Amino acid sequence: MDLTSPRRVGKSNLYVTPLGFGGGTIGSPNVPNGTSLDTVVAAWGTGVRFFDTAPWYGLGRSERRLGLALSGIDHRDGYCINTKVGKSLVPETQRDERKRTLSPGGDVRTPRDPVTGFRVEFDYTYQRIRSQHHESLQRLGHSRVDSLTIHDIDYGYHQPGQIEKHLEELDPNGGRGATALHELRSQGAIKAIGCGCNLESRNADSWLTSAHEDLCERIADLVDLDFFVIAGGYTLLETRALRRVLTLCEQRDLGVIIAAPFASGWLVDEDGRGSYMYDQAPVDIVEKTRHMVNVCNAHNVSLAAVALQFPLAHPAVAAVIPGAKSPNEPKQNRDYLMTPIPPNLWQTLKDEGLLDPDAPTPHS
Repeated sequence: MDLTSPRRVGKSNLYVTPLGFGGGTIGSPNVPNGTSLDTVVAAWGTGVRFFDTAPWYGLGRSERRLGLALSGIDHRDGYCINTKVGKSLVPETQRDERKRTLSPGGDVRTPRDPVTGFRVEFDYTYQRIRSQHHESLQRLGHSRVDSLTIHDIDYGYHQPGQIEKHLEELDPNGGRGATALHELRSQGAIKAIGCGCNLESRNADSWLTSAHEDLCERIADLVDLDFFVIAGGYTLLETRALRRVLTLCEQRDLGVIIAAPFASGWLVDEDGRGSYMYDQAPVDIVEKTRHMVNVCNAHNVSLAAVALQFPLAHPAVAAVIPGAKSPNEPKQNRDYLMTPIPPNLWQTLKDEGLLDPDAPTPHS
């Protein structure tokens, strides 16, 4: 399995390095500006040429920091930036708690950044998507991005009625958000269109039924997508996306980008002290991880190396985009990617019921 050569994303003209950079963490106000810039530069030094960000990450902070870090690179054609649409950053000079709404999972859905005073508003209509694209370019300080991803239309953020409203906003015969994306691609402003697909504790129930998978198919029917960004649904610990989402991608020649391949850091921290997909790890996940660590130890490899390489074996997957909050972490990720893994480890995981028997693996 080639882990270094650029891969084509679905049927698009977008080619990305298999190891990318997830920009969510550098949007945190807890990560100093200098550290975030050094972290992006360190990722570049390891060969990463695919960078993912979003207005949502730090309410604009991730885009600003990423753009500044990349501004010293002479050859813009030498790397790719993916950012996201669907969430507008609206200035709110005085805090208005009436605009603070909650997701079905109980988390704040429309936060306000106390530093900048911006609040998030969900809107997937034609005019808003065109505006969001332009505003992202301004924050990045770049004249173009390579792809745009529809962000967070899922049951973790919205009640069913809100989902229907946002699908109407995307509909070419409704709010025409899909039309805006199609125009940007046909005009050459972007090379590819993606859609996010998350599995977290707050929307896990929608994966227990077919609701979330149905939603992914509906979005793919409304928008001529090139790829999905899957976070949490296809990791070493959780392969539920194999059931329908990855099958949909293969059937329609859609690429896949795997976000949070370490399950928000859980698969790097073998001591079990971290969070699992931004929440406390369930008991079954703790136990499954313990068994996986034992298998990895028996083969003298780290769990993190196995976790990072696993998704890249699926034929639809173009890249993994782990996050990083310090300059050392991109270097660690590169080492994980290049770690030789004994072929029989994968079969051992399957034989012990720790990995889906249908999941493609390296060397299989």
